[in-house]
Amino acid sequence: MNRDVSISDGTVRVTVLGRGRPVLFLHGISAHGRAWRPVADLFAEEHPGWECWLPDLPGRGASEARPELSYTLDDEVRRVRELVQRLAAHGSGPQLVAGHSQGAAIALALAQAEPSIAGLLLSNPVTPDVRSPSVLRLLRSSVVRRVVGSFLAPFHAPLGHMVLRRACGPAFRAPRGLVTAYARTWADPARARTLMRILADWRPAELEDRMPRRPVAAHVVAGAHDPRIPVGATRRLAARLDCDLTVFPDGGHVLTEQHPRPLAAMLADLAASLPEAG
Repeated sequence: MNRDVSISDGTVRVTVLGRGRPVLFLHGISAHGRAWRPVADLFAEEHPGWECWLPDLPGRGASEARPELSYTLDDEVRRVRELVQRLAAHGSGPQLVAGHSQGAAIALALAQAEPSIAGLLLSNPVTPDVRSPSVLRLLRSSVVRRVVGSFLAPFHAPLGHMVLRRACGPAFRAPRGLVTAYARTWADPARARTLMRILADWRPAELEDRMPRRPVAAHVVAGAHDPRIPVGATRRLAARLDCDLTVFPDGGHVLTEQHPRPLAAMLADLAASLPEAG
């Protein structure tokens, strides 16, 4: 089931699977809720009593993209908190959050802001010591964003294929449906310019001061062939959180697609460790 949820910065599309205690799934910087669907489908099917929320974060997927918005980590967390309040208007918010890539960074900052969050599954997580490519600084110019976005839109399909092929690593080939869904969003020049703004505002170091300052049950998952997130960075994050780390020897950056069943099992273990809903 899809829901369109109104927040102060626009309308957010949320896919809802199952019924019961909520689990929030947060996708990466240029992806959308589809990224977590293989894991959420398995989890919802095998663990009744849980409700999976898979939003397309603002500016991505089927959610509204307003040209004046900014996308700093604080902006992203603020919008997710408002979205959760709307979704949980007649119930409780999620104690369990799964985040992929930049969605994992948002999940960590969200856990610091929301004491009710007690469990985190962090796949291919952006960490405070991941470096933002210096070339992205050029995108801080609105003129550059407009030019690059206009160029990107007509070539969204081959560029999307190229990005995902590299992200998957040498041992996994992205399904055609994933490539199509990923690239389709950026076919519109206005949305492509929004992507440029999202990338321009991406500063992983912001996470350093927004990490959870209390114990949180967590599981960090990494791919040995991830071209974006070094395994060393994930090891340091797991040590900092004092939590389990799983490294897939054949894994790339899209473990939610490559290894959905182990990730669904990890999510189930975290769910079982949570206190009963009050």
